[in-house]
Amino acid sequence: MNKKKLLVCLICFSFSKIALSETALSYPELDVTPRATERLNMLVEKEKNSNLFSQLPMQISALSTLTTGILQLGSIDESKDKLKKSPNAGLIVGAAWLGVNYYVGQKYQIYSNTLAEVNKVTGKTTRDQLIRERLAEEGINRAASLAVRLKWISVATNFGANAFMLSKVKKETAAQYVGAVSLLASFAPVFFVSEWETVANDQKTYKKKVYGPIFTTSLFETSAGKFSPGLLLTSTF
Repeated sequence: MNKKKLLVCLICFSFSKIALSETALSYPELDVTPRATERLNMLVEKEKNSNLFSQLPMQISALSTLTTGILQLGSIDESKDKLKKSPNAGLIVGAAWLGVNYYVGQKYQIYSNTLAEVNKVTGKTTRDQLIRERLAEEGINRAASLAVRLKWISVATNFGANAFMLSKVKKETAAQYVGAVSLLASFAPVFFVSEWETVANDQKTYKKKVYGPIFTTSLFETSAGKFSPGLLLTSTF
């Protein structure tokens, strides 16, 4: 009799635990620590205090291209560039990317803009909280997507400009050597993960931990055809 009572209690306890787990995990945006809105508030403060070198890998690439363009002004192979316009590729691309990097790092406050959008939702219901968290996540992911696009556009344009200049430069000159280094430097953004990407990846990792392994009690059938209580480890849902 006692054994039957124990089995009944275990069954009830198991179902209650599973029910509670499903309820708690139905909205991982609300269970994650820190929440996206909390992370966003921290990022806004950091964004306001960002320095001039927040986009350093792309700045290195742009500055290298610009330097190559300047050096090539006096090292053009006129047999290949009669109009002497090849340095313009480095001057324009390099200067443009330095401008883009300055704007993105100092003026384009994507986290602040997202927080302003989030703060427009003022309700206190679960639905309102969920809307705020999802808007915050969208802003964080949008920043990461922009970082990836900028990274690859930077690589393509700087590589193209440097390759073009190298094809028009005088051999055995400083411009040629610097151009070769600049060609390699154009790939610098690929080898570094931007802060925007890191933030988005970290938030996804935190969110995944909400679905981490959970122990629950359960009943298992033995080889003798009887049921025995035990622990069940659930790692996926």
